[in-house]
Amino acid sequence: CGSWLQSAAPAQLSGMSHPDLERLTIATTTDLVETLPMLLGFHPEESLVVVAVDANQVVVTARTDLPGPTSTLSPALGQLWARFPSACFVFIGLSSRPHRAWEALRALDADLPEGTQRRYLVADGERWYEAPTDPTGTPYDRVGNVHLARAAFGGRPVRSSRDELTALLEPAWSPADVRAALVRVEARLGGVRDLRARADALLAAHTLEGPDLTLDDATLLCLASHDQDFLDAHLWALTKDTAAAHQRLWLQVVRGSVPACSGGALIGLGISAWLAGEGAVHTVCLEKLGRVAGPPDWVDLLDLINTAALSPDDWETLREQRRTLLPLIGG
Repeated sequence: CGSWLQSAAPAQLSGMSHPDLERLTIATTTDLVETLPMLLGFHPEESLVVVAVDANQVVVTARTDLPGPTSTLSPALGQLWARFPSACFVFIGLSSRPHRAWEALRALDADLPEGTQRRYLVADGERWYEAPTDPTGTPYDRVGNVHLARAAFGGRPVRSSRDELTALLEPAWSPADVRAALVRVEARLGGVRDLRARADALLAAHTLEGPDLTLDDATLLCLASHDQDFLDAHLWALTKDTAAAHQRLWLQVVRGSVPACSGGALIGLGISAWLAGEGAVHTVCLEKLGRVAGPPDWVDLLDLINTAALSPDDWETLREQRRTLLPLIGG
C-alpha cells in the first residue's frame, strides 16, 4: 500500500469510471486525495471513499455516505473484499469534522477480513491526515488542482456535489406541458408497431450528435421504453463507443417524462451512463428506481453492476451471457 500508480479505468459503486481515460500517475497521497472528485464525478462530502489498488493500478473507486455512530456500511462494499482479494484498500473519510471520520474508519477496521491490506486517511476539505494523532495534516487543493483542471480541459464533468448530480435528472418541463405532449403523441400513433418504428427512427437520428429531442420526441421514447422488446433490443446493442450519445439522449427522455412513468428511461440512462464511464449517474438512476417502477430484470442488472463493482469492460461478457443472466438475477 506504499505506492499506487497508473490509474486507468476505475469502476465503481457510486462514482464515475472512465474506461477511455489517458493513463495518469498518482505519485503521492495528495495526488490521490485531489483526484477523488475526478474519479467520482462530483466533490464528495461527508463520505467514505474506498480506492482499491491492485498491481499498481486503481481498479475500483467506491463511495458511500459516511456512517454515523449507529449506522452500518453499505452491503455493497462487502463485495469488494471478495472481488479483489489481493488489492490494497485505501479508505478515505471526508468530513468537515475529522473526528467523526476517524470514528467511522475505526468501526470499519474492526469489520474487515483478516489479512486485508489497508490504509486510512481523513480529509476535511483543506488538509488530509494520516492518523488521529496527526496535529497539522498536509494541505491539498480541493477545487483548483491540476487533476481537476485536466478533467475540465478533457470535457469530463466534475459536479460541485452529489445533489447537483441528482438535480440533473429532475423534470425539465412543467406537468402541464408533459400532459399536452402525451395527448399529441398518442393522437398520432397507429398502435404498438407504429410506436416502435417511430422510436427506432428517433434513436437512429438522435444518437449521432444530433439535435436535442423535442418534448414530443422524449414523450414518444418514454412510451416506447415501456415495451420490453424495444428496450431489450436497444440496450443490448449498446457499446462503449455508442454509450455517450445514448446517455445524452436518455437523459433528455428522463427529464421529459412523467416521473412516475420514467422507469424504462432511467434504465436506458443508467446502463448507457455506466458504459460511458459515468458510474455516478448510474447510481443515481438506481436510487430513483427504488421509487419508480422499472423492468425488474434490468433493475436487477443495474443493481448487480453496482454491488459487484463491475467495470464497463465486463459488458461484453454480460451480453454474451444475457440469455441466462437476467433470469438468474431475477430469481
